[in-house]
Amino acid sequence: MYGWLGRCLRVNLSKGAFAIEEISRELMERFVGGRGLGIKMLSDEIAPGTDPLSPENRIIFVSGPLVGTGAVTGASCNVVTKSALSGTAACAKLRGHFGAELKYSGFDMIIVEGKAESPVILSILDDKIAIQPALEYWGRTTSETENLFKKSLGDPWAARETYLLTIGPAGEKQVPLANVINDGFLSVGGAGIGAVMGSKNLKAVAVKGNHSVTVADGSRFVQVVTTLINKLNGAPLTSQSMSSWGSAFFVGLCHEKGILPFKNFQSSSIEEARRIGTEALAEAFALRSRGCFACPIACIKKTNVQDPRFQGKGMAPTYLAIGALGLNCGITDLTAIGMANMICAEMGLDPIAAGGTVATAMELIQRGVATNEDLKADLRFGHAEDLLQALTLMATKKGHAKRMGQGAKALAHEFGNPQVFMGVKAIPMAPFDPRAIQGMGLHYATSNYGPHHLYAYTFIDEVLSAHESCDPRSTEGKPELVKRYQDTTAVMDCLGLCNWPLMGLKFNNMVPMVNSCLGTGYKAEDLLQMGERIWNLERLFNMQAGITGEHDTLPERFLREPLPDGPAKGQTSRVEEMLPDYYRLRGWDSQGRPLADTLKALQLGE
Repeated sequence: MYGWLGRCLRVNLSKGAFAIEEISRELMERFVGGRGLGIKMLSDEIAPGTDPLSPENRIIFVSGPLVGTGAVTGASCNVVTKSALSGTAACAKLRGHFGAELKYSGFDMIIVEGKAESPVILSILDDKIAIQPALEYWGRTTSETENLFKKSLGDPWAARETYLLTIGPAGEKQVPLANVINDGFLSVGGAGIGAVMGSKNLKAVAVKGNHSVTVADGSRFVQVVTTLINKLNGAPLTSQSMSSWGSAFFVGLCHEKGILPFKNFQSSSIEEARRIGTEALAEAFALRSRGCFACPIACIKKTNVQDPRFQGKGMAPTYLAIGALGLNCGITDLTAIGMANMICAEMGLDPIAAGGTVATAMELIQRGVATNEDLKADLRFGHAEDLLQALTLMATKKGHAKRMGQGAKALAHEFGNPQVFMGVKAIPMAPFDPRAIQGMGLHYATSNYGPHHLYAYTFIDEVLSAHESCDPRSTEGKPELVKRYQDTTAVMDCLGLCNWPLMGLKFNNMVPMVNSCLGTGYKAEDLLQMGERIWNLERLFNMQAGITGEHDTLPERFLREPLPDGPAKGQTSRVEEMLPDYYRLRGWDSQGRPLADTLKALQLGE
């Protein structure tokens, strides 16, 4: 086989045993790999009603067929499980080098089941598979764990080639907001996955290997990859904006369009936002670029925070961090936002879920329905020191964390104000106000993994106008746009490709790379149908877990309260208008249930 290895490592932590299994070609061709293969295995192996923190839940680490081949941005690996926060299927997107090294270790996929009696690390190092004790790592931050494990190898060269996926104290304590960290960087999406790893006493997975991944037509593959790299190097968004600033360059654009949220989405546009754009970022941090495996964009920005109040080393703040941990908490101090982002990485907290929970607590205090004494903290909008303290305590279940660590929805309900929770399917919203960007609002309402923008990049056209000029405040054509980007993102996650190149390339441009790698004759529509198949399979899993069309909506604030200020002043989300057309395009009934003919056409009839 080309691209695929056809091998799965199954690990039963309860028995302390593992086995190597073959993955059929039919299964890989039908569900591709990555996210698609992960949700297929999850659907087959657990009942949708399974308790996410029970030994019966599975956690699946799976790379796509293009990962490790040298395909442009072919580095993406997915972690699939049932979320401890939302109860839906969950998928974390891993960047860096872990996915490629997983392939080089000899496996497309690892399936972990059961629960170890005490903390363990799963290591796959040069064909030596071990479930080793990890008591000495338990309680440590993610960077401490990675550094100590690599030091234990006793070989600096082996350590450089070994890549880890870890949980922090938040995952160990099974905090529902916990996520996983790989290569020292926060994964994208997947809130609640860290808690599932913690429930299994699995502290980390380490991979290193020397297996090769072959492609079908090497000369054609190299030619296509070279062409795509040249295209990316000639596109301003990928060669300049992303390469210089990472996703933080969105801040200025979203501010101009009134999309940036402020104080738990109570308003959108503030003068202070002008002070946290790219120029301020360069002044606050010494930025150093780091690229993922086979990526020419190098959008990850590393830095040292030297501010005497906040000092640390790690990732510079992304758009997500600036929006979710900064402006949505009323905070405009970039160094504090950068430190908050680093704390999330060290503690293993999802930054969107954590930031949304803190913002919810701040509004509850603002409204007078919760007090500082209730939460054992002075959480007021704009107070950066309180944010940093709250993040640390939430990850360790100390003080007010026993309440806040359960998430924004639970906190809002506890204090009798459920309308203060700004999220969907129990997950707080990524920092795009859906009143000002209609397509994103429809995606948030219908996304299988909660309201995260990186499962449908509608902002590529709604904000950046990369391929077509698209008014973010208009609903015209948005159901089609949302479906297309949802399907595109799904299939790219399956293949193992990052979605950022879509700022400089069209999806059609990538099809020759897929075919020359896998030896296939796919057309773009064939691949997009695979993405549609994955989207529908995720939908079926969630429906059986009790997440139905009734959950395809947004908080009342976005539907009934017009934006009070900014360029989109007076706008509300019109998701209710767009939903029927979206369902029709999906081949679903009026309740959001896939029709029998749709499932049959997508080879999901069974």
